[in-house]
Amino acid sequence: LPSWTCTHPYESSLVMPVTLYRSSADEALAPSIAALQDGEYVSPWVDAVRDKQGSWQLPQYPCEIKDLPAKHPKQKSWTPGNYEEGLDNTDLDEHNHIREWGGQKMWEGDRPPRDWDVNRFPEHVQALLRVPHMPGQPVKETFARLKALDPRPFQDKYFEEVLRDMVPEWPAMLRRAKYAESFGLHSEAEPSEWAGQEDELVPAAYPTPRPDTVTICVGVAGYDGRDGPPTVEIAGAEYDFLEFLYARDQEGKLIQIVPFPNYGMSPTAFHTFSFVPPRGTSSITPFACFKIRGAWRGSPIEWDPEVGSDEMQWFTEMAPELRLQLADRTKLQPRSNAQVADVRPPRGEKQLPVLWPENSWEGNAAKARGWDEKGR
Repeated sequence: LPSWTCTHPYESSLVMPVTLYRSSADEALAPSIAALQDGEYVSPWVDAVRDKQGSWQLPQYPCEIKDLPAKHPKQKSWTPGNYEEGLDNTDLDEHNHIREWGGQKMWEGDRPPRDWDVNRFPEHVQALLRVPHMPGQPVKETFARLKALDPRPFQDKYFEEVLRDMVPEWPAMLRRAKYAESFGLHSEAEPSEWAGQEDELVPAAYPTPRPDTVTICVGVAGYDGRDGPPTVEIAGAEYDFLEFLYARDQEGKLIQIVPFPNYGMSPTAFHTFSFVPPRGTSSITPFACFKIRGAWRGSPIEWDPEVGSDEMQWFTEMAPELRLQLADRTKLQPRSNAQVADVRPPRGEKQLPVLWPENSWEGNAAKARGWDEKGR
């Protein structure tokens, strides 16, 4: 440890995913931390309880440091995301002197570089860097770092259950959905050969008590497979499954899509998710894509274009080239139509012939193909 200051930055990863284990039913938490390669997220509301008014409250956990005296200042309960500066970030050094730890170190060596300026980072990263190391309390420190990055999950129990941005794989999913739609779109009015299964196949969208959230679903809720099929049974679709549940806006642009796995011999009859649409959305139409029974369209609902997701601001301000790719040209609004009207297709590049050397394998193969064509 350097001796030039009494506060030492703690060198570690920015955000370490954690796994919480319970040692027994009586103990609220057995503090344990493990780095997970797949980046699993642990909600601070794992052990949440309701108060007398019925509102959810964050849980309280005992001190992670074992064998502390009962009157030790750290021997008290804590709430995920909270810590006490000057207490939780202190321990004793080899000389039994109180040592205070600082926040995240973003440089190699003991001293920061001369051009170091924390203000060049976004505000949430600056807040993360200010969270100090808490010796012997890894779970408490991790929750404090998560709260510094984004305090909203600590204020709303259901925050992580609402999608606010599209998944990274959405372009590939959109291509698959468009491929399914190319064979025709079914609806409640036009079910084709799947008549009688409309309740099971037609998706629906509806607003929720949360003013910024919409829910889309498809299937029969509360269905028990032991009672037989949820609707009429049609041969060939017994083991069909939902591939994607998605929504489009008033211009036909994809605004959210979620994939669903195949459960094989134990199919599910109801699927749903909730999301915050991007700003500028005035209409939401749900769609469902099944492996065998194809793509289905539900009834649209109106939406307030002023209400939307901050995480999808990139979508609201998309470039005209991207809008032209995602939107249905016949549904473009006047303002959007004026933007895409100026888009010019990229200039095509002339494909020059490839001249292989006379004695190369490629050249000899080209000669052989030419001889074969002459022989025909």
